[in-house]
Amino acid sequence: MLSTLAAIGFDPEIRGILVVGTGAVVLFGSIWLILATNSGIRLASLIALAGFFGWMAIMGGFWWIRGIGYVGESVSWQVLDFNRNDISQSSVERATDLPDPADLQGLGIQVALAGLESDDEDVVAAMGEFTSELDMSDPAFAEMTADEINAQQVRNAQRNESTTLSQVVSVAPDFVEQAQASGLIPDLDGWEIMTTGEAGEAQSTAGAAILEQDGFEFDAQSEFKFLDAFRIGGKPRLDRNIDLDCTFCGDNLRRGWHWISNSARILNPPEYAIVQLQAIDEQALIVEEGQAPPFPTVDEDAPIVSVVMIRDLGNLRFPPAMVTLGSLLIFTALAYMLHLRDLATMSRVEEFESEA
Repeated sequence: MLSTLAAIGFDPEIRGILVVGTGAVVLFGSIWLILATNSGIRLASLIALAGFFGWMAIMGGFWWIRGIGYVGESVSWQVLDFNRNDISQSSVERATDLPDPADLQGLGIQVALAGLESDDEDVVAAMGEFTSELDMSDPAFAEMTADEINAQQVRNAQRNESTTLSQVVSVAPDFVEQAQASGLIPDLDGWEIMTTGEAGEAQSTAGAAILEQDGFEFDAQSEFKFLDAFRIGGKPRLDRNIDLDCTFCGDNLRRGWHWISNSARILNPPEYAIVQLQAIDEQALIVEEGQAPPFPTVDEDAPIVSVVMIRDLGNLRFPPAMVTLGSLLIFTALAYMLHLRDLATMSRVEEFESEA
């Protein structure tokens, strides 16, 4: 009993209860008291309750539309399966269509080195960052020793070699499309490569799940490195190459039709994601005193773990929808009771006047 009481904090638990209780008594109770002194307890109670549930219907409507206030579970990724190396043995049938993880490893830097063309100079410059060499004319290198320069070159080479397809598709989706058309990237059988921005939430979920799962010897996310991420299914998405700045063009019309068609879609097709990760080389986890930490390169002998997930749409707006509809029904019933009371009062008044 004492331990239970000790676990209850004054702030915010007790303070919150007192604030809500005081607010209900002072605000709602004061209005009821004023009505009761003028209309009687029964009528005052009907009017006060009708006003309260009318206000709750309006407030619930705002919660329902905006997805705020008293809401349910948000959209999230739910882990279905953990797979080592052989994705064809996954318990999720849709995941078995993805090529073997070993066939996809290292394709990011291969696409960057393929010399594919683009009309966008910014895209070309961004792709060049994946294969860039150190600028030895930089004055900073003049103050470094040969070992330090060599360490920087090794780190830069490791960074380039660890380029993933998700990184490439983030800056140059047309490069990836060309690589797929030329056969440099194997057929993904409907799976799409997720950009680093799209994969962020899925990777966070996969990282947390892998640390909680028995059978993996990871104690922290710094002990493994995320590779590529893929998705399939769900509602249709806009083409990544669509021009978002145009006003009167075909892309604008496609964007509008996409919004209308997705809004009118009743059923949501299931959406799956696969996040691949691999253990970091133990040498990359050792930081020598006075030196920059080495680049986190993967251990090529470690298995590639594929985390298969499904998109859970949650029920974010369901609770406020129930509050809105429930409050509206109660408000309608109370308003109807007040209407019947008015009819009865008017009938008695007319009867009294006719007798007089």
